[in-house]
Amino acid sequence: GINAEYGSYSHVVSVAGMSLAQMTIQLLGGSCRVNPHNHNKPPVAVVLISSGDAGKVALTTAMHLSQHCVSLQVLILERPKGCEGMINVLSQYIVQSIDSVPSVVDIIIDGIQDRNTLLRWPEWLDGIIDWCEENPAPLLSIDPQHPHKLPRSPPLPKWSCALGAPLLTQGSVGRLFLVDIGLFPSAFQEQDISYTSPFFDKFVIPLHRTC
Repeated sequence: GINAEYGSYSHVVSVAGMSLAQMTIQLLGGSCRVNPHNHNKPPVAVVLISSGDAGKVALTTAMHLSQHCVSLQVLILERPKGCEGMINVLSQYIVQSIDSVPSVVDIIIDGIQDRNTLLRWPEWLDGIIDWCEENPAPLLSIDPQHPHKLPRSPPLPKWSCALGAPLLTQGSVGRLFLVDIGLFPSAFQEQDISYTSPFFDKFVIPLHRTC
């Protein structure tokens, strides 16, 4: 999960959401596709929201994407605490059920595979897994954290993003990326960790082989 000790929780969530929104835009085709002058329809992004940290980051990602040329479909499966303001702002993009989502989707942003959600295994989860498995759209999973034993396998992502640092419990993650969440250097110094930021000019960097 997200540790707010070295930066306010809202700051960390906002930076993570901005980084993921930038990544999503690039995955959708960048300026060639996400462009008001593009003669094609805007790309469709479905955002799945749970009450955990991943759900809050997914909600913030949707906030950033709403200001760009993306057709958003936000499905709030569980309402994250303290996010009422963002939910109200995004009200025009919120759908009431997965059946309301368009048949053609360009990307699914998954904010439901945090450890606490998977441990609880809420009743809606099986239906969402079925839908993700049947939908050909690629899945971008936010910081998936899998307990060892689950009733069934969660949706398999094409891409996954680790927030701040990768975890060993992330299971099958597809292509793994590291996301800048704006942690201050003191977070590492106080743990006696020698740290140099790997991000340089990027907010998201690949951890998988790129060649």
